[in-house]
Amino acid sequence: FAGYTELETESTILGILVDGQPVQSAAQGQVAEVVLAETTLYAESGGQVADKGTIVGAGFSLEVLDVQRPVAGLISHTVEVTTGSVAVDDRATTVVDAANRRAARQAHSATHLVHAALRDTLGSSATQSGSLNRAGYLRFDFSWSQALSTDTRTEIEEITNRAVQDSLEVSTRILTLDEAKDAGAMALFGEKYGDVVRMVDIGGPWSRELCAGTHVSTSAEVGIVSLVGESSVGASNRRIEALVGQDAFRELAAERTIVSQLTSALKTPRDQLPERIAELAANLKA
Repeated sequence: FAGYTELETESTILGILVDGQPVQSAAQGQVAEVVLAETTLYAESGGQVADKGTIVGAGFSLEVLDVQRPVAGLISHTVEVTTGSVAVDDRATTVVDAANRRAARQAHSATHLVHAALRDTLGSSATQSGSLNRAGYLRFDFSWSQALSTDTRTEIEEITNRAVQDSLEVSTRILTLDEAKDAGAMALFGEKYGDVVRMVDIGGPWSRELCAGTHVSTSAEVGIVSLVGESSVGASNRRIEALVGQDAFRELAAERTIVSQLTSALKTPRDQLPERIAELAANLKA
């Protein structure tokens, strides 16, 4: 995988599968799995969904539908042949959708920030039990047995966005698993790690996790993190959902418009809207 530093790389087609069977080539309109010697397209793992993009070469273009790691060390691209035909041993260039990658990086780094903010607020027992991050959105599951209060949610959101504002440095290091553990890196429960791991720091030890995902260079690139949901996913697990970057801004802008419409329609100042609406509801019920 060459995608940590580059969005494009030249490579060679090593193998093609159609309907699960190895073939020498795939033609326009067919869906196939393609394996290359190198790729910049991120395969779904660690909660981060696969990159979007294309694979292009002399006389062919492939739209990337999915990227997975079916076995350790192997990256497989599910593609649709949109033009021409592709064959084993063809030279090809993998091209990542830059805007989607940028937003996915924001969401993944925001997930680390939310995790650190949770631990600041709830303590070290609030550990990650699962996550999903894609462009503009994150979902974070953590061990906790009760619903979070409104004040606690607000505090987590404020700590997260303060970390964004502080433009914390994001750095990565390749270490042995023992070295990373000695440095205090958080590992995802149930995840299998090799002897050599990638450790991601945001603001030094404040957020230090084992992670193979793609990330921003500084926390300021995350933009905005807006918590939009908190719910139960079992007796001892909670789930936080948040919008990130432009998606968070659009959600906040939409809520601002709604509030503006309500203040105008009810001829009520914004800070008095809850009481006014409660009064109207009580009158309607009566």
